[in-house]
Amino acid sequence: MNPVTKKKILFLITKSNWGGAQRYVFDLATCLDSNTFDVVVALGGDGTLRQKLTKAGVRTIPIAHLQRDISLLSEVRALYSIARIIRSEKPDILHVNSSKAGALGTLLGRFLRVPRIIFTAHAWAYNEDRPYWQKLIFHCIHYFTILCSHTTITVSEGLRKQMTWKGVQRKMITVHPGRHLSDIKPKQEARGIIETKVRDNQVSLSDFHTDTWIGTIAELHPTKQLHRAIDSIAALSRKHPTLRYIIIGDGQLYNRLQMRVRDLGIEKHVFFTGTIEEAGRLLKAFDIFMLPSKSEAFGYVLLEAALAKVPTVATKTGGITDILTDEKTALLVTPESTVDLSAALSRLLTDTKLQETLAEANYKNAQHFSLQRMCWETISVYNNTASQK
Repeated sequence: MNPVTKKKILFLITKSNWGGAQRYVFDLATCLDSNTFDVVVALGGDGTLRQKLTKAGVRTIPIAHLQRDISLLSEVRALYSIARIIRSEKPDILHVNSSKAGALGTLLGRFLRVPRIIFTAHAWAYNEDRPYWQKLIFHCIHYFTILCSHTTITVSEGLRKQMTWKGVQRKMITVHPGRHLSDIKPKQEARGIIETKVRDNQVSLSDFHTDTWIGTIAELHPTKQLHRAIDSIAALSRKHPTLRYIIIGDGQLYNRLQMRVRDLGIEKHVFFTGTIEEAGRLLKAFDIFMLPSKSEAFGYVLLEAALAKVPTVATKTGGITDILTDEKTALLVTPESTVDLSAALSRLLTDTKLQETLAEANYKNAQHFSLQRMCWETISVYNNTASQK
């Protein structure tokens, strides 16, 4: 009997920290059948993603000069390293992720005649707050990457519809990421863990263990619009004095958001924990989950909140509407509207029946976003050679 010839898949991603794109690569690399696929992941740095992949038995190749920041010398060195890896590995499928790895990988993949090149768009860099000329450059880079790939996977329909330039819609397909959440901590245990993580606050969160908790898990980045969430809490705390808002995450706006809390005099109502690994396991600590983003490509944390059966308030933008339906599985509000956000939170705070109804419906809906489904649909993209051009 002849041995089965495995398809070799080379994943390429810019950073090896632990974010949505990295989780996506990890999930795919570990769910693909090892009897059918030979998987290797090339990545920039030696962060959490590489450590998790190594622990799971997936071979990795670090690329020292592949980094997010732009540097001409680093780009040349990264190109050389990626080309060497492609020549050495001879993949049947090159699956590139993130803006820089996507652009470099699709270019080299075409030049080196890789049979099938897949690009997954986790977000469009031109949606971020940047000068117009930078947005135009990133738009061109994404457009070029899609044209050079055989197929581009977008993680949401909202994201796919945002790329409207001529000739690319036919090359894009949406495959929703999946999420499985294990070892979800019960409410009291989850609260106890979070209480030990609060930082830079002279008020102890444990003093408010039985109060009403609203939570957010997000990078402290301008896109997340956390200042609006804080303003909403400031307004609502006057009517709901036992309201506590916990922000799990870290980022560039930490000091600015801390200052906003102090200026509003709500140090007893807003708490920061910094990053907590696998924070989704602690979501039952919250009575309400809130995500006030201006732009969101998908939102793993929304699936996690659904699986934890926590009622959710989020903005009606991007991939959020792929996951949540207003008034059926969550309350969705206009992006960048503090008034609408406050109104939705107030409504949930005063209607426990609505909380239960939305949480239960959202939990059932989340079952459609499984890892198995994501894996099957991605394999179908790998095997579809009809669109190769």
